[in-house]
Amino acid sequence: MSRRRIGQGKFGFTVDRSQHSSLNELAKLIDWMPIDQALGVISCSAKGKPAWPPMALFNAMLLSIWYDLSDVKFTEALDDRGSFRRF
Repeated sequence: MSRRRIGQGKFGFTVDRSQHSSLNELAKLIDWMPIDQALGVISCSAKGKPAWPPMALFNAMLLSIWYDLSDVKFTEALDDRGSFRRF
């Protein structure tokens, strides 16, 4: 079973503004371990492309619901917003 790796969230030469993001504060408040363990039982097929990590997909679903984004708008926001990638 293979899983994709989430890439680099920022360049090494950028200014770190992560302490100002409300998503970072929210991520610190939530205990992700029980959720990750519950999602860990989801398996992927041995065929085809590697699957995305279930926790990353869960976080993406949360962001799209909280910000009321369609799939297309969410992918644009994910490309544009570092706070979405870090969350």
